[in-house]
Amino acid sequence: MDVRRKVISIIAETLNVDESVITPEMAAGDIEQWDSMGNVAILTTVESELGVDFPMEELFELNTVESIVDKVIELKHV
Repeated sequence: MDVRRKVISIIAETLNVDESVITPEMAAGDIEQWDSMGNVAILTTVESELGVDFPMEELFELNTVESIVDKVIELKHV
């Protein structure tokens, strides 16, 4: 499974934007829809679709594409 591709796909779908605008360097706030509520929706969908549970104490740190990808890889031991 290509975690980065899947996370980008989830972010694009959740924010209702084209995948081509999502880059690994993007962070919350870079897209108008990616506000705090958008981030919660992204993280919830990632957890559901990829079968991971993000630690509650790390949720505020998971606000970039790369941080979400890295945490999924860490949790799934991919």
